[in-house]
Amino acid sequence: MKLSPKAEEVATFFAKMLDHEYTTKDIFRKNFFKDWRKEMTSEEKSTISSLSKCDFTYMGQYFKAQSEARKQMTKDEKQKIKEENERLLKEYGFCIMDNHKERIANFKIEPPGLFRGRGNHPKMGMLKRRSMPEDIIINCSKDSKVPEPPPGHKWKEVRHDNKVTWLVSWTENIQGSIKYIMLNPSSRIKGEKDWQKYETARRLKKCVDRIRNQYREDWKSKEMKVRQRAVALYFIDKLALRAGNEKEEGETADTVGCCSLRVEHINLYTELDGQEYVVEFDFLGKDSIRYYNKVPVEKRVRSSHWCPLAVSFGEEGIAGVITSSTKTLVSRTPTV
Repeated sequence: MKLSPKAEEVATFFAKMLDHEYTTKDIFRKNFFKDWRKEMTSEEKSTISSLSKCDFTYMGQYFKAQSEARKQMTKDEKQKIKEENERLLKEYGFCIMDNHKERIANFKIEPPGLFRGRGNHPKMGMLKRRSMPEDIIINCSKDSKVPEPPPGHKWKEVRHDNKVTWLVSWTENIQGSIKYIMLNPSSRIKGEKDWQKYETARRLKKCVDRIRNQYREDWKSKEMKVRQRAVALYFIDKLALRAGNEKEEGETADTVGCCSLRVEHINLYTELDGQEYVVEFDFLGKDSIRYYNKVPVEKRVRSSHWCPLAVSFGEEGIAGVITSSTKTLVSRTPTV
């Protein structure tokens, strides 16, 4: 059947992904179909009642043919495209900051499409809507020329905030997160930010032994929360685990860090593979990458915290314990 322009556009997003594993996942298909129906006319909704009855093969073949045609382009055709991209870069890819010409990292707004996410993200398949000028916040100096919006449109806001480094921002519709157009990593200000991070690491080197001595002392504390925090810091230090943070359930993939581990992520062994006092970790970390490790722990960790460790990683994790009690540790350690 012939689709309305809006419904057809969303259908093409799905057709382009037919060869991807995503389109076989139930949650992806469910979210896609729900958002697709929002773009349909009432007549289309009454006709298209099930995604499983839809055949996207013809659309998929069209995009495959387009892809093959691009591969078969002549040198002259490729050169024309290259020249056009260079023209766009020259016009939109640079800005002036503190009288220096700086390259912009991503001067194009993200196009509409289907959200993929990482791992088994609960929102995969949802429609990433097209960002309009009315969604865009421009950040520039007061004396600069504000870019003109497309005819018939206006910017959401024009700011003059010299305390931030972004040039453009907008809020995406899937998770409500703010997206930015920033300067290129090779820019002066980005280089300064990276330099500051390395300087922080150099300063940390001077006091890390004191921090380690402190959490070892805290293993002997009479307060359960202090001992729990000390054990968590021990694993963050020993294994370079990410600290982790609390997340709203159902909004993101079920990834965790040290402070958000749950009881199902950990097994405790008095002896395993000839080693004493072993903790087995098995969880999904950043970008839904599995972390699996069997770690023998120090005897003092075992003797003081075998039970507290098992108890503290309850259904809700230990993020609350860490965040509330880390302030105490920070106040007793050198400023970094």
